[in-house]
Amino acid sequence: MFAKILKTLRKENDTTQCELAEKLGVKQSTVSSWEIGRSRPTFEQVISISNIFNTTTDYLLGKSDSETNYVYTDSKTLQAFYVDFGKLSKAEQNFIVKAVRAYAENKENKAEINK
Repeated sequence: MFAKILKTLRKENDTTQCELAEKLGVKQSTVSSWEIGRSRPTFEQVISISNIFNTTTDYLLGKSDSETNYVYTDSKTLQAFYVDFGKLSKAEQNFIVKAVRAYAENKENKAEINK
């Protein structure tokens, strides 16, 4: 899924593999490998790609149909969050993910009721 989405985004933005590779500090062959599904970028590279194409990591990873349905701070804030999040145990990470989902669903439900 990622390979197809990356290639589509790159072409929609009139960006060559070489141009994308240069922005990411990798070789053109690396981008090519990602686009054919032979390899995958690191987590940090996925974040950088999402910033380059102004989309979400969820969209890039095929977890969301919406390219722009997100609240975005800045990349340094997100990267710091992910570093801190990575220091937590799996159980702690799962707890936080569930708490955020519950919060978002609750907020969404309240918005529906207030319509």
